[in-house]
Amino acid sequence: MKRKGEIVSVLASSVLGGTAYLATDAWYIGAAVGILCLVGGFFFVLPSLREFMRKGRLRHECYLFIHGYLVALSVSQSLDKAFESASSPMGKEFAALSPTLSSMQGREKVEYLASYFEADLYRMFLSILDLYLDRGGDVLRLSGELTAEASRIEETEKSYEKKAARKGISFFFLWVLSLVIIVFLRFGLQSFFASLRHSVAYLACVGVFFLFFIASSLFYVYAHTGVKPRFLIRKEKANGAS
Repeated sequence: MKRKGEIVSVLASSVLGGTAYLATDAWYIGAAVGILCLVGGFFFVLPSLREFMRKGRLRHECYLFIHGYLVALSVSQSLDKAFESASSPMGKEFAALSPTLSSMQGREKVEYLASYFEADLYRMFLSILDLYLDRGGDVLRLSGELTAEASRIEETEKSYEKKAARKGISFFFLWVLSLVIIVFLRFGLQSFFASLRHSVAYLACVGVFFLFFIASSLFYVYAHTGVKPRFLIRKEKANGAS
């Protein structure tokens, strides 16, 4: 997945840089656009999307684990069996924890996963599990509100992802259409373009257009993922430390 993302970023940067060159017939503008796109892709877009996907995967795994664990615990009354059952649908990242988890007891395993899932919902699950172990009773009844909240969060996130995908497609085709218009100006109106290619105002307008395209794309990724650029995160940490 990481390799594919880097390849797509390089291809997209090449296409946009080539489009800028076709629109201006100025190699330096094409090179600048290509480099800016490549830098933005490698240092912001790809890290943001990977972090967004990582959080989404952890949220879904947390949902599956909590439901699977509680159901298995209500049937088997065994922490080890419940953990084994809940772990079966997890991915390879979870499986990588097996060497560490294998040396732990049932309760310790569940506590250790709090640092893996990094979710308030999981800490609520641990609180309910403690209550069940201390007082007994029907674990499914005790966790009724928790499982309902977990299901609500899961459905809400799925709905958001579908809407975001539709908006992303619309955003993509809007800018593709704009780029097509620019290329048409280069090849469809060659005589008109010949008088524009040496115009400083025209070259500046095209440069501003591509800068706006890059900035709006980065902003869209931030609005979609909620992941800030690395330099902003470092700046916030530095301000907090001071």
